[in-house]
Parts: sequence; structure tokens; C-alpha cells
Amino acid sequence: MTILLALTLGLAFLLYGMHILRYGLQAFAGDTFRNLLYQMTATPWRGFWSGTLATAVLQSSTALTVMAVSFVDSGLISFRNALGLILGSNIGTTVTTQLLALPLEPMIPYALLIGGLGYLFFPQRWRYLALSCLGLSFLFLALNLLESGMAPLVEVDWVQELLHQLGDHHFQGIIAGTLLSAVLHSSAATTGIVMILASDGCITLPTAIAFIFGANIGTCFTAVIASLATNRAAQRVALFHVLLNLFGALIFFPFLTPLALFLQWIGGPVSLQVANAHTLFNVLSSLIAMPFLPLAARLLERIR
Repeated sequence: MTILLALTLGLAFLLYGMHILRYGLQAFAGDTFRNLLYQMTATPWRGFWSGTLATAVLQSSTALTVMAVSFVDSGLISFRNALGLILGSNIGTTVTTQLLALPLEPMIPYALLIGGLGYLFFPQRWRYLALSCLGLSFLFLALNLLESGMAPLVEVDWVQELLHQLGDHHFQGIIAGTLLSAVLHSSAATTGIVMILASDGCITLPTAIAFIFGANIGTCFTAVIASLATNRAAQRVALFHVLLNLFGALIFFPFLTPLALFLQWIGGPVSLQVANAHTLFNVLSSLIAMPFLPLAARLLERIR
């Protein structure tokens, strides 16, 4: 019961922390941010950098992708210009995982205090920035709870067997990461859990990287659902996001073990190596896809 309580609370804090971090930053940015985003998608490269910065601010590639779908559906931006936003959003989302890899646990009580008091007493707009600080502290608190809950859980026979099977079959790791990210609606939350598993030695680094590949695919689920009631152009934006991460996983999958060796050569704690894998995958996937945006747009426009 103690293990179950720790895991449940940890997962709840993780999802709630992601939610209020995202909500606080979005509310702090306000309509000015949205209006600026409209103006910064005139070219694919401007959309690319806008998507990167916007996702770093919003702390959610899913949120920006859903926004891009709604922008295209309402005619505020064109389908082709939205593709640059999607590429940038994949890079901007890596900021959260890099923060989670930092040793900031001693700052949790202070961040909780500042965030809570700031939300109560700061002026209207700045209280949302304090709310974001509160959300970030919840993320680190969640990781500590999950780590304490998972430590005894991995001693269970069937859990060890499951993790052993994942260690031998990286493709299953991709599927597991896809499903977990689709359920959590966040690749960053999934990456945080994978960082804990890898740090505790429950899974190998190559398997953790396979989870990351899957997490990027699963995070497209929300945007796909949001696009079902939109026009064809907006649906193509969501489809592009899926294909981008799917082809990225297919391209990097044969190099999974060399990538793990490269990350180990760079060094650092295992959690940082997992975060670096998330960053490297998203940055390289987006940069590789950038020259092919016109071709991708033409192919997607043929879909009726």
C-alpha cells in the first residue's frame, strides 16, 4: 500500500505540476504572446524559431501543436507556415527534461513557498509566474515520490521480468513509450519517469532511449484528437506532427546502441544522459526534416 500510495501521489503531482506550470506560463504570456505568434510564422524558418521559443515558454509541445491546429482551422496562419511551428515545438519541449535532470531537489521547499505565497499576494499577472514556479516544484517533488515508490517495486518478480524483456527488445520499449506518453499526454512526463528507471538501473540506456522515441510519437495523440473536428488543412498539421516523430524514430532506431555509447562517452549522470537523448533526438529530427518541408507540404496537400 505504501508503494502504491507513493506511485499514485508521484504520478498525480507529476501531471498536476505539468498542468499548472503550463497554465501559469500561458496565462502570464497572455494575448500578446498569441498575437506575436501570428506575426512570426511568415516563413518556415521564422515559424521554426517561433515554435522553439513558444514551446520553451509554454512547456508543452502538445499545447503549441493544438494551437497550431486551431490557428490553421480558423485561417489565422497557413498550413505550410504551421509546419515550421511543429518542427520548432519538438525542440522547445526538451527544456523541461533538461530542467528535470538538474540536481534542484534542495530548492523544492523554497520554490513551494515562493510559488504559494506569490500566487496569493503578487499582482494579477505576476501571480501566474509564481504559479509556474509552484508547478515546477511539484515536478521535482513528483520525481522524488516516484523514485521512492519504484525502488521496492522493481524487486517484484513480474516487474523484473517485464523490464528484462524490454531490455532485450528495444522495439517493445518504443511501443511502451508511445502508450505511456499517449496516456499521460506529455513526452516530458514520460521522459521524467524513464530517467528514474534508468537511474535506478531498472532499464538500460538503449532501452531508455527507445522509450524516448516512443514518447515523442505518443505525445501527438492529443493533437490528433483535437484535429478530428477541424478542416482538412488543420488535420494535415496534426498528421505532419505524427509523421515527423514516426520517421524520426525509424531513422534513429538502427543507431540506438551507438547513440547510447555516444551519450555515455559525453558523461554525466544517467538521468542527464536520458535528457540529452531526448534533446538530441528532437533537435536532429527537426533539423533533418527542415529542408524537406516543401516536399512534405506538397505530399500532405494531396491527401483529400
